[in-house]
Amino acid sequence: MRIDDLRLFLSVVELGNFAAVAHSLDVPRAQVSRRIGDLEQALGCKLFTRTTRKLALTPAGTDYFMQLQEIIPRLETLNQSIKNQSSAPTGSVKLGLIGDADILAHDLLLNFLSQYPLITLETHVSNLGYHDIMNYGLDACVHIGKMQDSSFIARPLTTVSRKLYASPGYLAEHGMPQQLEDLQQHALLIHRLASGELEDCWNFNTGPLKVSSRLISNSSHYIRYAVLKGAGISLLPELSVKAQVTSGELLEILPAHKVYLDDAWLVYPSRKGMTHAARLLIDSLLAESALLLD
Repeated sequence: MRIDDLRLFLSVVELGNFAAVAHSLDVPRAQVSRRIGDLEQALGCKLFTRTTRKLALTPAGTDYFMQLQEIIPRLETLNQSIKNQSSAPTGSVKLGLIGDADILAHDLLLNFLSQYPLITLETHVSNLGYHDIMNYGLDACVHIGKMQDSSFIARPLTTVSRKLYASPGYLAEHGMPQQLEDLQQHALLIHRLASGELEDCWNFNTGPLKVSSRLISNSSHYIRYAVLKGAGISLLPELSVKAQVTSGELLEILPAHKVYLDDAWLVYPSRKGMTHAARLLIDSLLAESALLLD
């Protein structure tokens, strides 16, 4: 009986079915089913009742799950403690990123990999942010926006501000807006947030502006690409377009007006049962981001 099979059992219970676990681990569903079957055979009892539509714990499976929730984290902590005493940190970490968080985190992640050359890092980019932590077996997630689930631990990384940008080509054809009200006469590109809410009111530091658009996207990368290609004007995080502004590919519009997006957060389920590699990544990101908050 391997500890990996016990972890797999916990994952099946938490995610609710074999298919979700197989997807999070990037393995065939049949492999997950077979390993659970081998575990049941080794224990001499059924842990799940299976139908074509539903997977449910048996009484023995429920008791086993409750016990393993306490045992596995303590065993992993002990194993990692022994490893840390004899070698450099190893292991793998899965980090989720939302929207432009990949640009925010890029340099921090390179610093981490340089500091810990034996740790493997995998990033998962999603428009759902911390909602994907359980779906994809993520250790943590960098999330930009509101936190609506208090069951997660959320630590602030930095505050992200956005400004208005357009390409030189677009402005040459349509003119430079001189005041916020002029934006109503321009092609605007609008985000649909991870929550599903349409960002059709831009709350500038100088006051709100109701906006409409014929081009809406939930992908901040697509919005930025479209602005670069001359499709119109949009609000973009300063961090995400720094290189394009320096090169002249984008021009800032009405610089006195900017929007503060909600804080960028580092989100994770709990430190309980966390691997040493994941703990190191979280501590590293928090330490590095403290410089951004000063």
